[in-house]
Amino acid sequence: MKFGIVGLGYVGLATLCGLAKAGHHVVGVEADEEKLRLLKSGHPPFHEPGMAEVLQEHADQITLTSRIADTEHVDYLVLAVGTPSKPDGSCDLSYIEAVLTELNTKHKIVIRSSVPPGTTDLLNLMYPSHTFAIVPEFLQEGRALADVMKPHRVVIGCENLEVAEELAGIYGRLGVPLICTTPINAELIKYASNAFLATKISFMNDLSRLADQAGADISTIADGMGLDPRIGRSFLNAGIGYGGSCFPKDMNALLHVASENEIDLRVIRAAAKVNESQIEYVLSKLNVAPNMRVAILGLAFKPGTDDMRDAPSILLAHHMVARDVDVIGYDPVATWDYPQATTVEEALEGADYAILVTEWDEIVNLAPDAFNGMCQRRLIDARNAWKFARDPGDVSYEGIGRMQRPSNTPTSN
Repeated sequence: MKFGIVGLGYVGLATLCGLAKAGHHVVGVEADEEKLRLLKSGHPPFHEPGMAEVLQEHADQITLTSRIADTEHVDYLVLAVGTPSKPDGSCDLSYIEAVLTELNTKHKIVIRSSVPPGTTDLLNLMYPSHTFAIVPEFLQEGRALADVMKPHRVVIGCENLEVAEELAGIYGRLGVPLICTTPINAELIKYASNAFLATKISFMNDLSRLADQAGADISTIADGMGLDPRIGRSFLNAGIGYGGSCFPKDMNALLHVASENEIDLRVIRAAAKVNESQIEYVLSKLNVAPNMRVAILGLAFKPGTDDMRDAPSILLAHHMVARDVDVIGYDPVATWDYPQATTVEEALEGADYAILVTEWDEIVNLAPDAFNGMCQRRLIDARNAWKFARDPGDVSYEGIGRMQRPSNTPTSN
């Protein structure tokens, strides 16, 4: 089959690579000329494992263009454009609408972008010449291509029986659970999934504050909770809070939709507020003073990606710079607008504090003597990920809700 994909960000490019690997011909549309130039040279414009190899190995199946008109004869047109948050938290659908106004022929359209409940039904009414379905993405950055090739489940929302059956046949070859339902159910499954995972994170961050005061270890508590199959261990890690392109945006959009329907989603609203306050809680563990030097280890919102959208490191740095703290960051692949070191050692040199923000392997495996160049060997582990937390040597270590007893204080400086 032949697919068109509009928008070659993480979702769109992962979908393109997955379809090409499955043997389909794909026309990828990207408006950003610099991104398009990189893609045509076989290089993704962001860090994501496996994509460069697919672009190079399956180049004969992939057409890259900036013209939506080049998708005129595809079997399906996939929309993977951005749906960012507006200032009021609502979802901005202008990029989807811009694409639809450019189409001159009728299409079978699959929406992969995250859209609020009711969007697909509304588009069916506004653009009756097209047939719409929504297949929400559940990709994790850092393993997006793997998630396309072997997702945990596929959700198809479509009112047109013929299109729904055809999509079920295409995705059924993946051999994973398949849910065919109404568009509004599919849209809400995506938002509800992200909201639940974000709430798990905020629940543990809230509990970590009690663990700090009581002298408990939140990581051990999470391990014990996670053994219950009704709970599971994933997303129970306390730390600096969630970030990235999905959770904050989707939480805001869901709360906005609820408000429009005069519903107060109190649990979800509380989870968002806990996340907003977690940066300040991490900062409370530092004796902040003007001209202090702080090394932020890890900048991307999670390891395995260079994505800085809503990364906690940025907000953390913003708060410290406002207090006249000198900030320097380090990340293996991500960059930011604040001072940045090219090595961990450079970042730590002369620092008063180090804060572990992104759990890259090279950072979590730093041995205690790696901190010797610091002015004060003090590590705030904002992900509870440092491998030497239980034997920190001469490093004054503090995590989030774990191991704060006096017995953990080093005997020498």
